Amino acid sequence: MILIVSFLDNQHVHKVIEHLTVDHAVVDVSWFPERMRLNAYAGAVENGHFFDLPDGRRVALDKVGAVWYRRIRNMTVAPEVTEGTARLFAWSESNEALLGVWYAMRCFWMNPPTADEMALRKVHQLRVARRHGLAIPETLVSNSPQEALAFIERHGVGKVIRKAFRNIQEAPRETAIVTRDDLALIESVRFAPVIFQSFVPARLDLRVTVIDGDIFAASIASDADHQVDYRKGLGTAAVRPYTLPDDVAKKLLGLMDEMNLKFGAVDFRVTPSGEHVFLEVNPAGEYLFISERTGQPIPQAIAATLERHARQHRAEI
Repeated sequence: MILIVSFLDNQHVHKVIEHLTVDHAVVDVSWFPERMRLNAYAGAVENGHFFDLPDGRRVALDKVGAVWYRRIRNMTVAPEVTEGTARLFAWSESNEALLGVWYAMRCFWMNPPTADEMALRKVHQLRVARRHGLAIPETLVSNSPQEALAFIERHGVGKVIRKAFRNIQEAPRETAIVTRDDLALIESVRFAPVIFQSFVPARLDLRVTVIDGDIFAASIASDADHQVDYRKGLGTAAVRPYTLPDDVAKKLLGLMDEMNLKFGAVDFRVTPSGEHVFLEVNPAGEYLFISERTGQPIPQAIAATLERHARQHRAEI
């Protein structure tokens, strides 16, 4: 049995489901606690964990051999609970119960929720990458205007990028070069930390998808207008399969192992001199734009990994 913790209108999920040949269920965290029921028994008489899904299906979580945990939505408290403190209490209790169930499931996870949470933290990522010998950009994370200004002046205006930790829908921020005009706003850094990095010139961008030790690398050749952030230029970029050098692949797999990530979408830059510079790993990054343009069987690899571990789990119990 495979449990997919995501949401039904997720194309990445649908592409993987197309290749599954064993019993599976999709669970959307936004169904809980309003539309989905959790029953977790512990004792000498009854002992088992179950989800009752909105469609009436009961999922025995102790029968799950592999979990694919990808981009969950927020829980939904019943609308009739209107008082603020009561809603907060309902949300908190639901969160505690759900986390307890996740941590109790002794099976294969891609990725464990705790690993996902840690891997999203940029400071942690860069430290781990550096520890494994991967090249990284010179980086400052700071809410000190003085430190930020000194970092920019040290590397040169026009040679430093700024970016957000996480692009939230309500306040999107694009990755951009710090210009002379931006320096007039440097005092605003004190309101929230900013990531500053030395700009890495690109001969190629790489999106490297790692699935339980298997590596699918693709190169992205953007036009000059999208050298800072390739994402906006994907429509015109040339995307091709790429072979990652053995030493870089070995270091990357070391990073994945230390961070306990079974899936990761990793961004590198290949400089004009051929150096491979690690930028970040997204534990729930997109891969369809790569698989569809290169033919790399990434959805098939995810499905095969989940099925392999589900079968192994079944054989062990």
